[in-house]
Parts: sequence; C-alpha cells; structure tokens
Amino acid sequence: MLRYLFESTVARCIEEGLVSGQRMAVDASFIEADANKQNSTPKEEWDPAQVDPADAPRADREYPETLDEAAFGAASEVQPKFTSHSDPASQWTAARKGPAFFSYSDNNLIDMDHGVIVDVEATRSIRQAEVGSTRTMLDRVKARFDLHPERLIADTACGTGPMLGWQVERKTAPHIPVFDKSER
Repeated sequence: MLRYLFESTVARCIEEGLVSGQRMAVDASFIEADANKQNSTPKEEWDPAQVDPADAPRADREYPETLDEAAFGAASEVQPKFTSHSDPASQWTAARKGPAFFSYSDNNLIDMDHGVIVDVEATRSIRQAEVGSTRTMLDRVKARFDLHPERLIADTACGTGPMLGWQVERKTAPHIPVFDKSER
C-alpha cells in the first residue's frame, strides 16, 4: 500500500512537470536501528545454528531468510563485526566517523530538476547493498515511469568499475568519483 501511494505521488509529480528523469542523483542516509552493542555477539561467536527457534525472538527466526537477498546478506561476503540479537539484519557501522552503531540505509533516487525523490530502497548499511539498490531503483523507475536518466550523480560507493561500466552500457553519463582500491 505504501509503495502504491508513493508511486502515485511520483506519477503526479511527473504529470505536473516536476520530474524530467534526465538528471538524477542517488545517495544513502543512515537510519539507526533499535539495537545496541550490549545485546550483540562478535562475528567469531555468532552461529545462527545455535539458536533454538522455539526460544528465539521473531527477528532471529526471520534473519536466515534474508541472507539470500542482495540488500541484506548476499550483497557481501564480509561477515559483520557484531550481530544484534534483537535485530540481526541491521549492520554494525562506523561510517559517520564517530561511535559505531547498528543501522540500515535509506537509499534515495532523486530527480534533480526539483529535488523530487522518485524511488526509495532500504538496505543494510554496506557499500555493496547501496550499489545493488541503485540498480534496483533505476530499473524500477524505468519499468514503472519510463524514466531513464542521461546523467547520474552519486558518491564513491557507486564508483566501482562494474557499476560505472553498467551506467555507460545503459547510455547514462556517470558523474561519480572512481572507487580506487589500487593503493591497497
């Protein structure tokens, strides 16, 4: 229902000339999860097989089902540093350069003509999931609204070779800094 309401609003913005679909930007914002480090397990000790489903909270029972989704577990082979007992799908992150916390990412695809958000995708707070959500959102607005940007603005998270190549193949000019790992 919320997706329908959102897309109806975007369609109305397109009808009113507030969205051209030519110049878009994508970025993620952190949403702090309702979880804390005191109720978590380090990656060396986390073993979902040890959780008795009868005793586990709903979040722990549902967590293994999310592991195959690119937005959550399958986007990266990297094991999280900590896993929250109350919200195991959340991601432990220190991306704000401050104290680390459990979070999700709210990824937004924005039409730059009037700053209208044309799509949203929630993911774990990891770069690989942000890249996957960008592809998902671009494909979805193409299918739903026939929007295909001439230019895409994004941060370094989308600056990997495969992602930049994908943009060029789609005939979209990427305005994205290259994610350079050559010094590693």
